[in-house]
Amino acid sequence: MIINSSPLIIFGKLNKIELLKEVLGNLDISEAVYKEVVEKGKLKNSSESFVIEEAIKNRIIEIKKLSKDYEKKAISFLNFYKSIDYGEAETIALALQEGNKELLIDEKAARKVASLYNLKPRGSLRVLLLAFKKKLINKEEIKKIVTEMTKEKFRLGADVLSEFFSILDKIKRD
Repeated sequence: MIINSSPLIIFGKLNKIELLKEVLGNLDISEAVYKEVVEKGKLKNSSESFVIEEAIKNRIIEIKKLSKDYEKKAISFLNFYKSIDYGEAETIALALQEGNKELLIDEKAARKVASLYNLKPRGSLRVLLLAFKKKLINKEEIKKIVTEMTKEKFRLGADVLSEFFSILDKIKRD
């Protein structure tokens, strides 16, 4: 799964990169996401940047390079869609390059752009639902994680949280 900065940062802050790996399988990021999350994060001494860097060293996360054609595509996304940043543009381009239909991206504008290219943007909360379904975490752990996410300034509207917990209550665990 191709992952954008924001989900990577939040799961890094919560020290839950392994959970991402268990739920999603291969974890790939673009070079722009690496620079934003690890290089810039380390300059700010952000704890998650060191957690993510360690996951890269341990081959839990792989950095993927865009071909020249897809670099151009990422730049064109930026020129055409003013509401996304370069990391998001590269993430969408990388998903297209790699032939991945799904990508993990939380920002609303970037999700809309990804959808325009027949991609299926997934959010961080979906990871928790999948982890619950796979019996990797229970409801109490989910509540704790969601609380920690909001404390870490992960923006969640009341409507989104309400829908999330409604879906969680309907999940049948095998």
